[in-house]
Amino acid sequence: MKPFKKLASYILVVSLLASCATPNPVIRLKSKESNTTWESGKEFTSYFKDSFVVHCAYHGTTDAYMVFDIEVINATDEDFLVCPEKMVMFTDSGKWDPVINQIVYSTFPIYAADPELEILKNELAQSQIEANQKNLATASIAVAALALPVMVATASADAKGTKQRAVNRTEVAAAAAGTTLNFADFSQEMNNIRSDLIYASTDAWINNSLRKTTLSKNESVRGLVYFKKPDLKKYRDLRIDVPIGENNFISFNYKVNLYYPSNPNVNPAYR
Repeated sequence: MKPFKKLASYILVVSLLASCATPNPVIRLKSKESNTTWESGKEFTSYFKDSFVVHCAYHGTTDAYMVFDIEVINATDEDFLVCPEKMVMFTDSGKWDPVINQIVYSTFPIYAADPELEILKNELAQSQIEANQKNLATASIAVAALALPVMVATASADAKGTKQRAVNRTEVAAAAAGTTLNFADFSQEMNNIRSDLIYASTDAWINNSLRKTTLSKNESVRGLVYFKKPDLKKYRDLRIDVPIGENNFISFNYKVNLYYPSNPNVNPAYR
């Protein structure tokens, strides 16, 4: 038994070492504009252009998204439709090309998530979960109904046979039914967890995100805008373009700062 215990201990140590994860850096963005304002710990950059005012601040980062707090104010005489999915993030600052008279980027644009599409996806997933829950409930009833005559039949057979068996057929049938029902209960609980997560996500998209809104003169809309998170270890600059009018936009430039738990006072971006 001693060699087995040593092997088990060795495997445990190896598995623990293999499972050690390197901490990801904490992300902070710094506006390249010196004239900024602060609200609740968020640094806002504001621009006025073509009778539009846009305020933008870095809000935070999730596993999947980089999130910005954006407000658009329409000071024109025309109605304007704000569409968050038309806002764009670039992972470099871009360079001016005098030949074509515009900024050229070396990376592909990352368009913001469409809250209406995300809400629809969540509602479809929720519908599927509800169907799964009904199917599990039906399956559990069916298993219980089928298990009863099986246990009755095997109990009758066991009564006529030898009593020296360690496990009889009645116990096997009962165990099989119990295992199936336990699995159904586990699946039901997992569905409940997934359902709660989807409800929380849907609530966030509905109540916190910047939703598609038509602005009349002097009206504004504000909310969170979500961009798929790029690999920020490769880039040190971000640019957010917010469309205004038909063929124009306001740009916000940021410097990426990365902080590591091992040395939070050292910013690798400046090494």
